[in-house]
Amino acid sequence: MKLLTERQFLTFSVLVISQQPEVQVQFIHALSGLVSGLDTISNPQDDSQLLALYDLIILDVNACQPHEVTQIASCFEGEILLLLSEKDFKSDLVQGRYYLLPPLNEHQIQQAVKPALQRLIETQKYTVLTQTLDQYHQTTIVGHSDKTTSLKQQIMQYAPSKAPVLIEGEAGTGKELAARAIHEASGRVGPFVMVNCADIHSDSVATERLFHHGGSLRLANHGTLFLDGIENIPADFQHILVQLLEGRTVQSHGGSSSYLIDVRLISASTKGMTNIVRENGFCRELYERLSVLKMNISPLRDRLSDLRELFPYLTRRLCKQLSLPIPTWLNEYDFYQGKYNWPGNVREVINLIEKCLVINKSPNDYWHEYMIPSSQYASKMMINVSHHSEIPEFSPSRTPTPMRGYPSDWSLQEIEKSHILKVVDFYDGNKSAAARQLGISRKTLDRKYKEWQSEFD
Repeated sequence: MKLLTERQFLTFSVLVISQQPEVQVQFIHALSGLVSGLDTISNPQDDSQLLALYDLIILDVNACQPHEVTQIASCFEGEILLLLSEKDFKSDLVQGRYYLLPPLNEHQIQQAVKPALQRLIETQKYTVLTQTLDQYHQTTIVGHSDKTTSLKQQIMQYAPSKAPVLIEGEAGTGKELAARAIHEASGRVGPFVMVNCADIHSDSVATERLFHHGGSLRLANHGTLFLDGIENIPADFQHILVQLLEGRTVQSHGGSSSYLIDVRLISASTKGMTNIVRENGFCRELYERLSVLKMNISPLRDRLSDLRELFPYLTRRLCKQLSLPIPTWLNEYDFYQGKYNWPGNVREVINLIEKCLVINKSPNDYWHEYMIPSSQYASKMMINVSHHSEIPEFSPSRTPTPMRGYPSDWSLQEIEKSHILKVVDFYDGNKSAAARQLGISRKTLDRKYKEWQSEFD
């Protein structure tokens, strides 16, 4: 469990409810400078909008009736710390709650408040985890190409800042992965909460889902809010984000009050946001605030060397998810021989691996069977077109003489060697695929090549 630092406690607000002035003064002295906001009132108020302004309520049970404690607990999303007397110690109100007993001192108050706020953060994380339990999230950026190495450096450079980040890139390149990596490296104690902007509509239901007491924005407090597909956010929601970025405050539902929020915003788009802004399709002020820091994730076709690590990594991850054994073709990342640009990016690679795992077919066999089914009949021809305006014509080649088998005077070893070389050539030098077609191991095939090489040494 990641413990809160002294600096991180300064992002929380506390409300003390007590009818005893001397108790209120004790809490003010103990918590001033430890938390960002500290208010005191004498009587409890069943006002969910007022309570939403605070992360922790310190409630003197002598200031209210038992049923009022239950009412406050039912409408408050934060933590409650009870101030008890000796006679209240065995009350049912104590069950599952933090509490304090007199006499009070500054150290005792601080030692009670800190774990209560720590539990608030852990509760938020658990809520987010249960909402996304069916998804497997990773924060590991795999690959060592120049572009991927540069991306990793950029993530570590951006992580410590609170400044908003705009991530652009094609669909399937890993924008959410980069956002999660920034969050993990930032050290923020709150959770990573993702919002699909395409699901946000201009209605009260969407407002409630984002801004009510248990909404996405509130859950992301002290953490990161990831706005995926930011170009889809409605115009009337854009001014709310401007307000959030300006004052770190959010208007409560109904507009009667506002509450402080400590959220880092990371947004992502598959489109060039500058063009959308130029065409008046997005608020320029909001764009400038969201793009204080920018990064662009390159498509897979510009970093194909990453497949050397990415392919076995994704295969192992999917095997774990699907509870399947690691396949023998784990390292066959070169089955496409670098001639395919992966228009679907990393997501397409994942889909291919998952499909091959489910149907129990190696990527190489799947590739030759479904992607290039006519390859075994097609002639291999490379045409270098010059700057002339016309492509040269080729006359049909004459029908090749049918093969009549190997010469009768060849030895068995010569026939075996010829056949193996033909299969390897058919698979464009991919020895793993050739070995599988021949029904032998790759190790056996390599041994054959060494034996043939030794014949000439």
